[in-house]
Amino acid sequence: MQIQNRFKVPMPPGDAWSFLMDIPSTVPCFPGAELTEKIDEDHYKGRVTVKLGPLTMVFSGKLCIEHRDEAERSATVNAIWTEAKGRGNAVTVTRFALREESGSTAVDVDTDVQLAGQVAQYGRGAGMISDISAQLVSKFADNLRATINARASGKSDAQAEKPHSEISGLNLIGRALANRFKGQSS
Repeated sequence: MQIQNRFKVPMPPGDAWSFLMDIPSTVPCFPGAELTEKIDEDHYKGRVTVKLGPLTMVFSGKLCIEHRDEAERSATVNAIWTEAKGRGNAVTVTRFALREESGSTAVDVDTDVQLAGQVAQYGRGAGMISDISAQLVSKFADNLRATINARASGKSDAQAEKPHSEISGLNLIGRALANRFKGQSS
């Protein structure tokens, strides 16, 4: 399933590129994600926690940054995620590119998501997964901007507001459904 998202960060592309490629600093901005190991500059291990009502799923994964192009300010991130209790897995290939837009940086994100096992049942509707993805990217962008603004005002990362430690799937699904109903009634 192909998903496209876009967001902006309040800094020029060169600075945004350096910031976004600082994986240990940006991973905590993604809801529910944490970095568990840095293997080298392009290989990492991480974990993502997703809560669906009383059900909590923890995905462990390996991320690899490929096709890093500083001149074009683009890269591809491949990730393989496995749910801790054997309920499935996800494979993602995310391509992103940065470009200047009105003194800020626009980040275009194209992701190919493949789900297997029970996890695929939760994500059956491609439209729903796209809506949830858009919300996650939006929250990630909000957290990035908050981190950038905190650093610009001289606050340490410890003083900046921290994102939630897990993704609340029911909240995301509820917002996705609300957005779909709004779109149908327009």
